[in-house]
Amino acid sequence: MKNIYIILTQTGTIVSSLIQRYTGDPYNHASIAFDRSLKVMYSFGRKHRYNLFNNGFVEENLNQGLFAVFPKAKCLVLELGVDDDQFDAMQKWVNVFVQRRDMYRYNTAGLLGYMLGVPLGRKDRYFCSQFVASVLGTTQVWARPPGLTKPMDFTSIMHKTVVYEGTVWEYNIQQGLRFEPQSVPTMYKRLFPLLYCLTQRHRFPHRL
Repeated sequence: MKNIYIILTQTGTIVSSLIQRYTGDPYNHASIAFDRSLKVMYSFGRKHRYNLFNNGFVEENLNQGLFAVFPKAKCLVLELGVDDDQFDAMQKWVNVFVQRRDMYRYNTAGLLGYMLGVPLGRKDRYFCSQFVASVLGTTQVWARPPGLTKPMDFTSIMHKTVVYEGTVWEYNIQQGLRFEPQSVPTMYKRLFPLLYCLTQRHRFPHRL
């Protein structure tokens, strides 16, 4: 028996804030990892923290990238026990993406399809929860269509365990990881003043 980890997060990016306004869910991004350290999490999203248009398959870490910019981002870590064959099948599927990462892009059309209740997008395009669902779907862990799966749906998985819920900052402290929050560039704040203000509830006060 081995464990996999599904990580649900809510950062303060423009996209995540807009998605949250539509869904009303506390978490609107999903990633998957194969060990509890979460040093490597797999998902779909932006490849550069401030470039909305350069997106696709990504490897994430809770103390780097966007999470370093939004240290008060909320996260929920789910642990799920699987047998060796299931674990190997999931890792094999993820390795396909790792080896061909430049072939994949974010499934923007798929987000619209989700709202319409109709899966949309090409085979080389995924949004975050669609990708995680496709990984789980290589076994009998998940049966729902990946293109109609949102992050919060994973909380319905039977026999899962919540191993952490709180802020990214607190998680890194608990794990004994070095964590240095980073500031948001001035250009970002000037281009998106209103949406930037909306995201500030996820950041630390300036005195910290």
